[in-house]
Amino acid sequence: MQPVKIGRYEIKSELGRGGMATVYRGYDPLFEREVAVKVLPSELLHSDPQFKLRFEREAKIIASLEHPSIVPVYDVGEDNGQPYFVMRYMNGGSLSERIKAKILTIDEAVKILAQLAPGMDEAHTKGIIHRDLKPSNILFDGKGVPYISDFGIAKLSQAQSGNVTGSAIIGTPAYMAPEQAQGTGVDGRTDIYAVGIILFEMLTGRQPYEADTPMAVAFKHITDPVPQILLSNPNLPEDVEPIIQTAMAKNKDDRFATAGDLVDSLRAVAAGQKLTAEQLTVRGAVSAGKGALPTVVKGVPSKTVKSDAKIPDAPAKKGFNIWFVVIPVVLLGMLGGGYALFSGINPPVETEAPVATSSSAPATDIPEVTPLATETTSASVIAETATTAPPTETPTQAAPAVPKIGGADKIVLVANNELWLMNVDGSDPKQLTTDGATKNDLQWLPDGQTILFLSGKTVKFYKITTDTVDTLTTFPSAVSLDAFQVSHDGKQVMIAMSNEIFVVPFDFETMKNIRTRGNLFGMEGACILPTGKTNAALAVREARWSADDKLVAWLYNGVDAAGSSIQAEQVSVFNIQDCKPETIDLIDNFPGSRFSPVGFQTRIMPDFDWDGLTQFAFNTSRRNNGWGEFYIYNYENHKATLLHPIDNKCCYRDARWSPDGTYLLFAFQDIGLGAEAVSLLYYVPVGELNTGANFKPIPLPEGFFKNPKEAPQPALRPAQP
Repeated sequence: MQPVKIGRYEIKSELGRGGMATVYRGYDPLFEREVAVKVLPSELLHSDPQFKLRFEREAKIIASLEHPSIVPVYDVGEDNGQPYFVMRYMNGGSLSERIKAKILTIDEAVKILAQLAPGMDEAHTKGIIHRDLKPSNILFDGKGVPYISDFGIAKLSQAQSGNVTGSAIIGTPAYMAPEQAQGTGVDGRTDIYAVGIILFEMLTGRQPYEADTPMAVAFKHITDPVPQILLSNPNLPEDVEPIIQTAMAKNKDDRFATAGDLVDSLRAVAAGQKLTAEQLTVRGAVSAGKGALPTVVKGVPSKTVKSDAKIPDAPAKKGFNIWFVVIPVVLLGMLGGGYALFSGINPPVETEAPVATSSSAPATDIPEVTPLATETTSASVIAETATTAPPTETPTQAAPAVPKIGGADKIVLVANNELWLMNVDGSDPKQLTTDGATKNDLQWLPDGQTILFLSGKTVKFYKITTDTVDTLTTFPSAVSLDAFQVSHDGKQVMIAMSNEIFVVPFDFETMKNIRTRGNLFGMEGACILPTGKTNAALAVREARWSADDKLVAWLYNGVDAAGSSIQAEQVSVFNIQDCKPETIDLIDNFPGSRFSPVGFQTRIMPDFDWDGLTQFAFNTSRRNNGWGEFYIYNYENHKATLLHPIDNKCCYRDARWSPDGTYLLFAFQDIGLGAEAVSLLYYVPVGELNTGANFKPIPLPEGFFKNPKEAPQPALRPAQP
């Protein structure tokens, strides 16, 4: 019988049931959001005391994995003797559903794996192995961003306590590495093997090994050569073959060392580059007799291919006896080992709601996550130069495509009081204005061709199609005009002026006739018209919309939580769906009493941005009129993270989330250089911010930013078709 409530969570429906747990779709009345609640079946708890111990260990492991690539855990508890934990409800379907709908392209595979790889590598550095990576455990949010779920069966690679069986064979046979099926030692490369299988399945629509029983599939992983992917999909580039062979090498020492290494090679092939054996070997990879890549002949079975180099095969282990695998597996099945090898028959629970293929988000909606060319490391794959071909006439090259990174293709920003437009990698910079007037609050309208910005008390716009700047409206009688932010759907606009904020319908032509406070009050269909002593009567400086345009976030100056007589700049998240100033519902406020940011002694927060979901980026003020410490804050778990992504130094400002939430654009000045510091612009993957990676700035002309106190205030354009 389905429970009505678990802890404080109202249960709406059952999402799925597996050997280890049952997952329900629930509602959290405290934060007013949908969640996935995973609970341990009471009958298993009573029949096997080890299950509770395993579940508790599972929850601790998951809670320690805080990464943008991993489905977050909100809460852990126990209700009437049943342990449970609460996760984000993922409503975008699973990778399994997308594979069933269509065979993915290499570009689509790169976008998915590039988002997931940093989370995998982060978990592996902590000694945490997933052990059950598969398409049904890769879930998408409403914006199409993929996450890794179900780290619940993960095991710490170090020795377990004496009360936990350390030799249990946990996982799904179709995605099991040889060492996992044999019950021997596993590490991060065990997950790399599973990623190789997932990649094979994405590009072909089928699994590499198939058999009548799960046990037979497990045997194939141990004994059979790695199938050639080109036999299943001859249309793939030939260099996909060594990537699969390397990822799925029988000997884990011959595999890629990290998921990031695998993605680097795949990205190079997607870009049309040729792989070399040396580049794969750098990653701890191909086992080749003479340093050459395996010969690949399309349409020819692997056993007939001749080459000086060998495709990684099952290593000949001295004294290996197949019964060492058979007996433990059979015993495990007889003992009912819970969530173990035979979970392949009853797949583990997914945390997304079952979604029909026809309604799942298409694979082509996957956000762009290709990194900047300037961030390529020495391990990145380069093109192999042909030296024997005779010289030929160079054909006329087509104009290079506009790069798309993080779901964005263009940046507009302020430099020396002028607007500049460039590609997201810094190429093709173009000055848009020449008036020298101050500019702020830059925004792209949904058409992707119009840039709004404020100059004094005037709202201006630049049209790409006509290369012209014009005035939308002006508020000459206002004390100040601080924010003018149009909703994502283009139907509403937030206007902050004279210590009041309005939320009114947005129509481009109508807005040209709106010039006074009275005009705003006279608009039909207005949502928020400010009245005294309500949250609409705030000194708002910046405003942002949630992704669904139902919530708003306002940066304003108000009473600090530390004392009623102290004013401080802060951000509040509000629900304005009732469209009444007196019922504006406060969801969260920060920093307030949540935390004390470094460099916030002045109580100044120069800038902030919102990914539209759960994460905010902001900076404090330490120097040069608004450059300071860089923070990310999650309003669901109330955790703030101090970041120093560039050489572990301050100072930063004007961070902006990419349209798909996977990248952050920000400006940096090296505080150690004092007055000699220059303003640099960076665009980096969110998942790599705290990895110590050597990020490269966006290449800009020398002396591009002349005023060190100026705020670039960039705005990213969602990538256009």
